[in-house]
Amino acid sequence: MRQSLLDLIEKTIVYQYDLPNPAAGITKTIVSVDNDQCFKSIDKNDFTEIIYNSILEYSFNEFEIENKDYDKLHYIALQKRLKYNPDLDLDQKIKYGFLGEVILFSVLYVLFKSQPLIARGYFYNPLENSETKGYDSYHLIENNNQTELWFGEVKFHRNYKTGIDSIFKNIDKAISDDYLKTNVFAISNHINNLHYKGSKIEAVVKDWEENPYLSIIDELNQHNMKLVYPVMLLYEEDDLGYDDSIKNIPKYIQDKYTANTFSITVDYSIFFILVPMKDVKAIKEEVIKWIELKKPLMY
Repeated sequence: MRQSLLDLIEKTIVYQYDLPNPAAGITKTIVSVDNDQCFKSIDKNDFTEIIYNSILEYSFNEFEIENKDYDKLHYIALQKRLKYNPDLDLDQKIKYGFLGEVILFSVLYVLFKSQPLIARGYFYNPLENSETKGYDSYHLIENNNQTELWFGEVKFHRNYKTGIDSIFKNIDKAISDDYLKTNVFAISNHINNLHYKGSKIEAVVKDWEENPYLSIIDELNQHNMKLVYPVMLLYEEDDLGYDDSIKNIPKYIQDKYTANTFSITVDYSIFFILVPMKDVKAIKEEVIKWIELKKPLMY
């Protein structure tokens, strides 16, 4: 990642506290295994810059970007690495999923030190002309004894209830052996394009290709791999302030949903990354404006 972008992310998206937070009287969500983590967006224009610039690293592996013209690659990404139709009206454009996915990418990469396994742009199919399927992130952390697959989801809505309802509509599917297996198969189609070479997930895929009668899930367990499912919520800050904006999330989930038992046999964790902010709609509109103007990227 460009150092200028990395520095901007660290300066702009600032950690506040974990949940549960007894001092503030805020619990973590009823589905979270690890602590939820809460961040604040310090500057609206800088946050917009992060979205606009992160399209590049989201769409391409680092070796594809090195010594290239960033502005040309950015334009290529908008043509064939994510869904973007310049002919749509503004209200439709600000609903594009990549506006949140690029932030999830950058936050996992910079603030959680979770390396991208492969650029998300590889999974977009221009022929389908639809939002990219699968998990919203393909990152990993390799410890000595365990590989963590950080395969997460993000929702970027003004109304936090809309984002939460969308998450819980598919959460059982997302945290399941079947969905994890399907996504590992999708990764296997791009085995030669992995950003992170020599990883255990690469070994799992190659073992399976040598013997396709093996169970991918059994192989993941055999290699002591874990699914980490970070769920990022980007939403409009409550008029009552930051802490109330955070408190709204676990309360709404507890009032409307129950803690599920997921159909997954791989070790897993789930936690929320909460980022309330001002002017969600204005930020999205500004990104679209910059795209249309072909605003030069940071170097």
